[in-house]
Amino acid sequence: MSETKRNSDRLAALRNREAALKQAIENERVRLQKRREKDRARLASIIGEALTHYAERTPDFRLMLQQVLQSAELRDTDRAFLAANGWL
Repeated sequence: MSETKRNSDRLAALRNREAALKQAIENERVRLQKRREKDRARLASIIGEALTHYAERTPDFRLMLQQVLQSAELRDTDRAFLAANGWL
């Protein structure tokens, strides 16, 4: 095998490894982003459950939470949902 052919084959193999590594990095980036989103949703669920439970037992806290929700930036559909359920 000629020196040029060996160099060409080695370069091709390195480029293949580079492409595989880039794909692995992208896959890991996506996996980590999905994990962060899942953790954030779980956190919101846990906190929301604790706050609503406490608000159901404590009228002053419920009023405070309603005031927070009233001033929060919410989508119209979320605002309508909260209003329909007595939170706005």
